[in-house]
Amino acid sequence: MTWRQFTAPPDCDYLCAHLMADSVVVFAVDGDDLFVAASGPRDPRIAESLRIPLGFGITGQVAEDGRPVRIDRDSPRNVVHRRLIGLGPGESVSRICAPIPGLYGEIVGVLAAYRNCARPFSEEELTRATELASPLGLRMHTEQLWVAVGRHRAERDRLIAAAISAQEDERRRIAFDLHDGVTTVLATMAFHLNAADLAVRDLPHAQAARAQIAAAQQLADLAYHQTRSAISGLHSLVLDDLGLVAALESLIQGAAPEPGTEVELLADPPQVLGDIPSHAAAALYRLAQEALSNAVRHAEAKRIVLSLRRSGDSLVLACTDDGRGFDTSEPPSARTTPDDPARHHFGLSSIEQRAALLGADLRLESSPGRGTRVIVELPLDVTDRETAFEC
Repeated sequence: MTWRQFTAPPDCDYLCAHLMADSVVVFAVDGDDLFVAASGPRDPRIAESLRIPLGFGITGQVAEDGRPVRIDRDSPRNVVHRRLIGLGPGESVSRICAPIPGLYGEIVGVLAAYRNCARPFSEEELTRATELASPLGLRMHTEQLWVAVGRHRAERDRLIAAAISAQEDERRRIAFDLHDGVTTVLATMAFHLNAADLAVRDLPHAQAARAQIAAAQQLADLAYHQTRSAISGLHSLVLDDLGLVAALESLIQGAAPEPGTEVELLADPPQVLGDIPSHAAAALYRLAQEALSNAVRHAEAKRIVLSLRRSGDSLVLACTDDGRGFDTSEPPSARTTPDDPARHHFGLSSIEQRAALLGADLRLESSPGRGTRVIVELPLDVTDRETAFEC
């Protein structure tokens, strides 16, 4: 951890004014060392290499035992420390050091103030420094917790991206294996069945054999088309090659709704949507695929609209239909029909899980007879969280 990781470093000008000091350094505990969290009025970049072991020197001792110290004349030996407080060769300084207590009473740092030896600090000023250190400790503790939260969130986002990418890679591998293996075998089998049909055509009692061959041909064709459909569901080559908008257009074209049902895509152009991380594009595609499938299969709608919009720093994916709808306050079991157990949850469980994994907000709007709208809002800055906490 370095001083730059504090999103709002302590205001050393304020501390200097209240302690009537020439310079102030705020040290923070990092494991067995102290580093400079803030300093002033000197250039804080000087402090980047300054680390003081706990228990070493006056500052390290205050951090270890928690007792404030006042020294009328002091001459720090560390060259970087001297540069930080503006001491020249052979010069001394009056100094006070107050421990900075954290949220639970542990020492999280040291507040050190310095000024010319001609104006040594008093006991009253040491008490004032100790009083200032208490709220400063709460602030520093909160900052450190916030940095830790940012790191965990960034790591979580990285792991989510890796998990989604790995899942898509596995889907891609399975799709290619099916395409190169099963569909090739089925196509070859159809060729041999056609050849068998020609071979037995002029044989006695060929009618029964040809009927069996025709039935096998129908099964082979069915298996071929189902496999092709499974390949399309597993992986979208359009998403890889042309991006999310083109993949959603392809999804609309392959939706196969009931006759009389209109399916439409409304999407901002790619330049408005901006760059979408590959794992986020894949996750949004899967969400759209599931929402559209639910609407086509269950909504009994006349019109289904899939939309993708940019809203500020977020992408908003929505699937809207004018179908039968349902009461969102009902328990899932109440939305299951005996003739169609697949209606359970209307597939929303899958959508909820995907949205939660992606860190997206999910809203469901529906009522009986008034259709359903599924809205997923994905912040575009999820990949920038770690950077934000390093400022």
